[in-house]
Amino acid sequence: MTETLIAGIGSPHGADRLGWAVIEALRHEDLPGPVKLVACSLPAELTPLLLEAPRAIVIDALLGDGPAGTLHQLSMADLPQVELRLSSHGLGLVDAVRLACVLGMPAERLTVLALDVARPEAELQEAWVTRLCERVSLLLQRAA
Repeated sequence: MTETLIAGIGSPHGADRLGWAVIEALRHEDLPGPVKLVACSLPAELTPLLLEAPRAIVIDALLGDGPAGTLHQLSMADLPQVELRLSSHGLGLVDAVRLACVLGMPAERLTVLALDVARPEAELQEAWVTRLCERVSLLLQRAA
């Protein structure tokens, strides 16, 4: 069974902590299959990780149209439509993923889980973290 990279993008501020909080919560879960959990501060950190990973799940906040808590499961093909609404990492995340694809990462290896937080300064909700952990676990089960 191949290792799955699970990368959470975040910062220490408000709802933008989401990716980091999910990675921390996943460290305490009994996940199906081998995983590599990484908390990233900058999307640029993703490119080399994506190139090494046989499969990747990236978690980030989304500044969407609401309601807050809406979960979006995105493929590489979906990213151009949401790139301007991704969190403060926005274009950086899309650029990091595009660069990894140009350098040889097959697009089908990637799943992005973006949760609508409505505003970056919003309070991080524990229910959001739980929901994302459950979705990651489900994706890992399906891959097993």
